[in-house]
Amino acid sequence: DGANFESNPRLAKYLFLLLKHGVTIAVVTAAGYEYQAAKYELRLSGLLAYFKEKGLKGDDLERFYIFGGECNYLLRLGADYKLHAVKENGPGGWMNSTKHMSESPGNWSESEVKSVLDMAEASFNSSMEDQNMRARIIRKKRSVGLIPKADEKITREALDEAVLRIQSELDNSKINLPFCAFNGGRDAWVDVGNKRVGVQVLQSYLGVPPEESLHIGDQFLNTGNDFAARSVCPCVWITSPEETSYILKSILRLAGVPLMAILNPVDYEDMKQVNGDKDKKGIEKKVDFDEMERRTSRLAMDVFTGEMIPLQRAASRDV
Repeated sequence: DGANFESNPRLAKYLFLLLKHGVTIAVVTAAGYEYQAAKYELRLSGLLAYFKEKGLKGDDLERFYIFGGECNYLLRLGADYKLHAVKENGPGGWMNSTKHMSESPGNWSESEVKSVLDMAEASFNSSMEDQNMRARIIRKKRSVGLIPKADEKITREALDEAVLRIQSELDNSKINLPFCAFNGGRDAWVDVGNKRVGVQVLQSYLGVPPEESLHIGDQFLNTGNDFAARSVCPCVWITSPEETSYILKSILRLAGVPLMAILNPVDYEDMKQVNGDKDKKGIEKKVDFDEMERRTSRLAMDVFTGEMIPLQRAASRDV
């Protein structure tokens, strides 16, 4: 829904524990800022700050990935707690290594990509005119978005109608590239590629079989961008970060990982329920997310365009 990962220490802790115990985690997202790592880092600022505070090291850090634009831009976390582009081509490049897959981005032609984007832009223009939407269209390298004008909202029904329209048009065209047309809640997008391709590329590149993969998402209707992943791995349909936390906690318990491996005040109630221990000695100081956010930057980011905005200006947009 365009929100950033800023202040969810419980979810951050479970992701930390999974990485510490050998699990590879990839955030497969529609957010597409090409390889502008700082913009993804801003969206994940709270999570990356937690990893740094807790001292995540070495191979554990390098098992965290982000796949931007559904399946277009692969980045990996480094020892400096920053995201770095994974090489696309040449020996070991993720595109080169997955060209055996017919739908891999390494096999797309730029002319076909342009055709998808041209159709999407034309369709969104028609929807905007037919429904009198107070919206505007933005075009990126691998996506086209229908987004609200400043201080305006687009109804979910109007967004669904726009998505169903372009889905039908692309399905009935001669275009063979995978695509994703979806309702993002506040906006609608058409991406070249989809999360099915993103998950398959990761499975192939990382050597993880489908039965050892799990996709967690909240957009599994046919106008959502998680829908496509259903065909390539087990999926869990959640509706909130709290449900994601519950799923991760269940995985950790089933794997026999002690949830009190790292202690902080946000977990104390859990600790009492698990073992009845009321002794708070040894509890680490928690990450102060509010203070971290205050200190990090005087810039905000327009999640639609990736534009960096001074906070004062951003605040005026929200009034």
